[in-house]
Amino acid sequence: MYLQAGSLHIFYEKGFLRQIKQNDTEVIRMIYFALRDHNWGTLDRRIENEVIESYENHFSISYTCLNIIEHQEVFGEDTNHDGAEAIFEWRVKITGDRDGKITFEIQGKAVQDVRRNRAGFCILHPIEGVATQPITIIHDADSDTETYFPRYIAANDPFLNIRAMRWQTASGGVYQLDFEGDIFQTEDQRNWGDASYKTFCTPLSLPFPVQLYKGDSVWQRVMLSVLSASATTLISDKGKVESKEPKSFALGIAASVETETLPEKAIDLLKSLNLSHYRIDLNPSLDNWITDFSNHCENAALLNLPLEIALSLDNEYEKQLADFIGVCQQNRFRIVNLLLFSNHSLTTPQELIDQIPHLKSQLPNVKIGIGTNYNFTELNRNRFEAGDTDFITFSYHPQVHAFDDLSLIENTETLRYQVESAEKLYQKPVHVSFITLRQRANPYATNAANFSVPIDRQADGRQKTEFGATWLNGVLEYLATTNVASVTIFRTVGELGLLSLVGEPYPIFECLRH
Repeated sequence: MYLQAGSLHIFYEKGFLRQIKQNDTEVIRMIYFALRDHNWGTLDRRIENEVIESYENHFSISYTCLNIIEHQEVFGEDTNHDGAEAIFEWRVKITGDRDGKITFEIQGKAVQDVRRNRAGFCILHPIEGVATQPITIIHDADSDTETYFPRYIAANDPFLNIRAMRWQTASGGVYQLDFEGDIFQTEDQRNWGDASYKTFCTPLSLPFPVQLYKGDSVWQRVMLSVLSASATTLISDKGKVESKEPKSFALGIAASVETETLPEKAIDLLKSLNLSHYRIDLNPSLDNWITDFSNHCENAALLNLPLEIALSLDNEYEKQLADFIGVCQQNRFRIVNLLLFSNHSLTTPQELIDQIPHLKSQLPNVKIGIGTNYNFTELNRNRFEAGDTDFITFSYHPQVHAFDDLSLIENTETLRYQVESAEKLYQKPVHVSFITLRQRANPYATNAANFSVPIDRQADGRQKTEFGATWLNGVLEYLATTNVASVTIFRTVGELGLLSLVGEPYPIFECLRH
């Protein structure tokens, strides 16, 4: 529902404040709170006793929020009952005053013992109209830091030790956030695919996880104030993303991991898309890699598409490269792109980058790329010398921090900033390979057994709906405003595909056809 506090307009959804605007300028993207466990998992929540009082220019909201763990209780041999176990309880009060001041207060108590990495507020700042704008960070002991919101994606957290922050938007409005109950810092969430900067509680420099015992409490308060009203139009070009004429780029698709055989109907439909390449993943350290390679090549031939090969190597990379080159030369495969990755590194290690001149002499018609098979943040935080590579590559999915429909639509904007930042960082053409709705692997898993993500957890039912087409359309529209050279998106068939296993098209297929 929509609320108003003075000149501020707010969208209230499921206990949180979203898209706080003044005169059509987005001031804050979201104010919310979360309990994140020792593995950075965000605990589910349930709202109870919600009371909303909304008036013409002010409002008041109160509710109770329970952080819960869903589970199944087994009674007897055959009867299962869904249940939920309360871990933490929050008492919440939100007010919006006639002068535009918003106060969001939370009082939390542990219902059970829990280890937490974070318990409290996060504030999301939009990028459009805010990037490059001045901001004052107010620390303890009345010390201030004058700085700017970063234009290019910041590898490290740009703002630390925050008690309050005062900033200006491109439309001329001046705003202040005051924090009580904890110290805050800001990270650039574009690293992980979110279209926002995030100011969050509890500095990461402090040890975590923290053990909370039953009865332990957390109290925090965030206050947003309007110090100067924004104009109805931008009065500064700073922070505004340039409008550009749409550009074309090579568009490819990845091989299915749910079947080795493409139905004839799927082949005909996929050929109608006029795609540029067919991505496959090869790991020469596996015994059956040549058989997998052969099967992939047969499907690529059926689709009449050249290969984009993501080649993951281990410590015996010299032998594995020699074997790979030999197979390619012997069979004269059509390869357009070769992506060099390592099984033991988040980005392409320097010893593999140094092999590029040799690879080019053996595979002269193949473009060779390096980078990461994971999030953009790996490029940003694990930097390397690009050397003789032809392009830089990274993958993208929008669900590292948020999973709701609105956040996913908002996050389509992020690829614009990621492509621009990768270009600035490495001075090479950029390939995005590849784009999915959910993560394909968890590179941050503390247990190696959790690195691989099962197919059922990679799948998102929205991929097969009109929402999936809306999301994909937004992704492609933003990419068309960049200089991206090549994009790989989704897989051929299955739960992760453009089509079902029997070749029935999902709405995302129709989006690409048009």
